[in-house]
Amino acid sequence: MDKRLLIHIGYHKTATTWMQKLLFIPQNGYRQIADHSDVFSLIVKPHGLKFDPSLMQSLITNSTPTLAKSEVPVISSEILCGNPFFGGRESDIYAERLHAIVPNARILISIRSQMRILPSVYMQYLLRGGTMGYKKFFEGVNEPGYFAFNSDHFEYDRLIALYQRLFGADNVLVTSQESLKANMGAVAQNIADFSHNTTFEKLSKTAYRIHAASYPEHAVPILRRINHIQKSQMNPAPLLNLGETPKGLYRAAGYILKRPPINPLFSSYKPVSNFVRNHFQGRFSESNARLSELTQGSLDLSEYDGESSRHKKIHLGSNM
Repeated sequence: MDKRLLIHIGYHKTATTWMQKLLFIPQNGYRQIADHSDVFSLIVKPHGLKFDPSLMQSLITNSTPTLAKSEVPVISSEILCGNPFFGGRESDIYAERLHAIVPNARILISIRSQMRILPSVYMQYLLRGGTMGYKKFFEGVNEPGYFAFNSDHFEYDRLIALYQRLFGADNVLVTSQESLKANMGAVAQNIADFSHNTTFEKLSKTAYRIHAASYPEHAVPILRRINHIQKSQMNPAPLLNLGETPKGLYRAAGYILKRPPINPLFSSYKPVSNFVRNHFQGRFSESNARLSELTQGSLDLSEYDGESSRHKKIHLGSNM
């Protein structure tokens, strides 16, 4: 290919859907050459003893005729960083598989403050039909040979360091949802510069709109109980089947609970966020310090666990 492949691996809940639908499109000088189904069937799903990099290589090669000369080929799929419900334990394996497939690819990794991403992951767990309460979910108790949630997955520096070793530090770009929220246009331009996308000019007005906002946390007790009586990915055989999550009763309840008059009354009630903030306080401080070093100060991590106080000290020191 004339253009090197850009691979966006997630993490989950870091505006990945926004990137796939509104950023990585031909209008902005990109073309996605594989979807979630392709990524799953050719990279994620194969057993370790059967994985064949040539299958994905063929798909990439065969996509060449569909690309305009100026378009940057993109593969964007958050499943490449592993399943967060089960600790993302495969993330290193997928990194090695990607390197075996396209060793000269450019890698984009999007992250988010752990105190914000963890509540979103739990809400996504409910959307997939999960039935555990948030305390039990985050407890992550494992039976020998079985896995559950593991906060190690959100020590971002470990996976970023692995990708830097495999592809080279200059070929790995880390961006954050916080920076996207602060200046969406600047982040989009940074990604374009990194991927050598000379076609990109600016985002459309549509790209600045909020899409698919999650259901509010005050809906958790009701949504979780509905999942006991609906079929889903996380609960495929309920004792009573009154529909399929995230549709049916789940969607109806979520719609009602996110609108007036209920939402304004309970909008400040955020039990999952409060639990995460208390339970995981200090858990990611060392990881985020290493993350700051890996990214060489290119990211504003002031909202990240352990970094807010450090940034405050730096700020105060600069004014002395």
